[in-house]
This record gives sequence, structure tokens and C-alpha cells, in this order.
Amino acid sequence: MQILLTGSSGVVGSYVLGYLLEQGHDVIAVDRIPLTEKTLSELSSIYPDISSGTSERLKQHIIELTSIEDVKDLFNQYKGSINGVIHLAAIPDPLKFDARFTHNSNVNASFNVLYTAAENGIQRITQASSVNFTGLSYTRKDKQIFDKVPITEDEPSHTEDPYGLSKVICEMQATVICRLFPVRIASLRFHHVLPTLSEAEKYARYVELWAWTSSLSAAQACLQGITSEGWQGHEPFNIVAPEIAWKRGISEESNHNNSDKNDNRKNQQGQSQGQSQGESESGCESELNTLDLLDMDKRWNGRIGQIDHDWWIDNKRNGFWDCTKANKLLGWQHNV
Repeated sequence: MQILLTGSSGVVGSYVLGYLLEQGHDVIAVDRIPLTEKTLSELSSIYPDISSGTSERLKQHIIELTSIEDVKDLFNQYKGSINGVIHLAAIPDPLKFDARFTHNSNVNASFNVLYTAAENGIQRITQASSVNFTGLSYTRKDKQIFDKVPITEDEPSHTEDPYGLSKVICEMQATVICRLFPVRIASLRFHHVLPTLSEAEKYARYVELWAWTSSLSAAQACLQGITSEGWQGHEPFNIVAPEIAWKRGISEESNHNNSDKNDNRKNQQGQSQGQSQGESESGCESELNTLDLLDMDKRWNGRIGQIDHDWWIDNKRNGFWDCTKANKLLGWQHNV
């Protein structure tokens, strides 16, 4: 297949680009900045003609996806030859940009790409959404709320930040576009995408419920959003590792390497977006089961409505996101 991939120069996009080429697909790589020298070097070692710019496997386009005319021109260049679109381009961190820029860029780019793809008869689209749809990483301290855990795709949004809001609107746009055109759209709610479990354990935070998504699994889900069969319309999917990325206690000593990351997570009003697990009152150093960790970390008290304890009967280290829907409809499993 020939797949148009936006956000190809980003962290997740570069993973997906390599995976698509590995799986034998041709890629139209689109971003506002070119592929990095590191990415090109790695790809060129596998596909030598890429470095010369003559490869049919990989074509690059540097465009601004918030420009309607640029997006229309892009799709017109490949009219009738694109089999699917994977839209990953977005401003990923609202703390680094003006709230209006983050929101408007993400919402406008998504609508431009999805609508134009559907208008050109492309019937299979995957777009990156986020677990922040519900309100999580960038929600104000102690304002994260969940009606029920494990968290399914039916959990209502409590988000209050521009990034999470943009994901809510992007999913709404996908629903409307599927009404207007004979198209199918998968919105993938990724968590923090990282290559390995060891890296995930380093960055795990209470404010994100100690969760992550592997880069390989994110890439596989992107392709499965296009290739899977048996469903129609717009569907959101949780794409999160099945177990928590936490094997320590919750004392200061057990989590000292998270402090630098948490110190850098400040919102635009100067409020902390997360704290070291060391702030907990407990000094337990043993490996904790998920509900033990939740119970001992008192910062979540009163912010989770219903806990379905049956979810943890077979595996006491199950995470907080239920990915059953992705397992069934996409055929997706978390791989590292």
C-alpha cells in the first residue's frame, strides 16, 4: 500500500515511518520540518536509494497542514494512489506553546487532513488521539477525575487543557466526517510512547497512573487502524500497555530519578503538573500491585468513582486502561 503519514519527523511519527517501510509499504512522509539526519541515516542503511531522494518507497513533503490550499495540493498530487492516511502531526506539549496555538494548530490540521482525505475518496484513516482526551497529564494538580477504572473509551472527558481539548474536538470531527463520507477513522488514544519498559519505568508518574505505550505497539496500531476489518465509522481505541510501569515502592528513595522530569512539568500558570512519588506518606519499598499502589498513594483519594476490582483478579499488576476494544476490533496487542 501507499500510505500518507503526517508528523513523520516527530517522535512517534519516526517510529511509525520505519515500521511502515519494514512492513513493505510505500510512504508519503509529511511534516513541517524535514526528517532528521539520524532518521535518514538509519533508513538509508536499509534502503540505500532513500539518501539520493529517488526512492519510490519514501517521498518527503514539507508543508504546513493548517494551510487548506497546501493540504489540497498535496492530496491532488497523489489523487487515486493513496490507500490510507495516518495522521500523527500535532503540537504534543501545551506547556511549550501558547494555549491558542496548541489548540488551533491541532484542530485545524486534523480537520484539513481528514476532510481532504475523505473528499479524495480515501476510505481508511488513522489519527493520533491521546489518553489526555479524558484529562490527565496537563490537567491541573489534583483535578484529574475518572468516573470508573479501568478506563474504557466511554469514559467522559474532564479535560481542561488546550491539548486535551484539541483531542476531544479532533475525535468529534472524525465522527462528523464519517457521516459525510464513506470513510472509516480510528482515533488511537496513546499514552506516553517510549521504546522500552525500562524507559517507561524511569518516567512513570502518579499523575499519569504509571502507564505507557511502547513505540512498536503504537506503530502497529497505526497500521491496524487501516488494515483491520469488521468495523465502520469512527471509533476511538485505548492503546496502552496492559501493566503499570512501576516496580518500586513510593518513598522518596524509590523514585529519586523522577524528580527532574516532574520539576519540568509546570503549567502555564506556574502550577505543578505532577509530583514525585516520594511525596507519599508511605515508606514501602517492596514491589506493589496496582490497587495497593493506588491505595497507598493518597493523592488519588476521592478522584476515582467506581473501581471494578474484578479487572485485577487474574493479574494484580494490570494497568488502569481497558484496551479490550482495540484487541477485538483492531487485533492489537501490546508488544515491546
